[in-house]
Amino acid sequence: MNILFYGYGNHAKRIKKYLDEYLTIPKSYCFIKKSIENINKVDSFNDISEAIKKFKEFSCVFIASPNEYHLEHFKDCINFKIPYIYVEKPAIGIEEFLQKNSLNKSIKFLQIGYHYNYSPAIKKLKNIIEANSFGSLIRLDIFFGKGIAFKGNFLEGWRAQKHSQISETLGSHLLNIAIYLLGRENIKYNKSIIKKSVENNFHDTYHFSGFTKDSIMFSLTASWGSPLNQSIKAYFSNLIWSYDMKNISKKYPRDCFDEYGLFKAPPETFENCEDPGINTSISSFIDKVLSGKDYIFELNNSGFTYELLSRN
Repeated sequence: MNILFYGYGNHAKRIKKYLDEYLTIPKSYCFIKKSIENINKVDSFNDISEAIKKFKEFSCVFIASPNEYHLEHFKDCINFKIPYIYVEKPAIGIEEFLQKNSLNKSIKFLQIGYHYNYSPAIKKLKNIIEANSFGSLIRLDIFFGKGIAFKGNFLEGWRAQKHSQISETLGSHLLNIAIYLLGRENIKYNKSIIKKSVENNFHDTYHFSGFTKDSIMFSLTASWGSPLNQSIKAYFSNLIWSYDMKNISKKYPRDCFDEYGLFKAPPETFENCEDPGINTSISSFIDKVLSGKDYIFELNNSGFTYELLSRN
């Protein structure tokens, strides 16, 4: 099994590490990266045409190059008829390209790497929303904080190259989760802003908020300038649901009273549900590769996510 990587940054390394554990069949990796000094040069190339000369064909490809190259590298993979294609988010321009162009039948499956769509906890929340099993949803809050903007070498890295990196890199995940949970057709009014930190003089926080057509409020914050914290909280008419990437908390029912007939806080239950990170997304993709079958593309609302990112 020949596996191609476009780019080999931290995310691609995490994917490869998981593949090493998940795949038990023989496999070979190939890397396309402009700077290949830190990779085994035997299996590293400057472009796909060089790689094809040695490997002849690839079972699948992971496009984990910088955001602005996703579409270009996707077109390369189409031209060389790689049947299974995984594109890391935000996959700028790919959904729009597909709307205007028909793909060769040799392309059996495409997946955009918004991996939270494959998270068991988030799927559980989506099921609650769709089933209306705890009443109507009133509000959705998502906060992802990672204090990397205060690392000593932050300003020298790619994240500091432009102020919109926080929205494209971390904010896009939150937007995509909200779209997945609420439905792209329901998001109506919205506003976003990127905040500049007074401590590090860098745009390290992205806020996005708004309302659905049914007046459900959503509030999203992605920050590189806060302590590490990732939380999702949903308020229903008969449930408060929260998730800290380790445990799901449920507070219900609403109608709890003390001995005087006054409302009191509902009991709280916990369910262990460790966030699997990229693992469920990658295993879902690789299982399709191993099957050799054709599948409906999983674009994961990538086009609409980027549209919202670009709108404000």
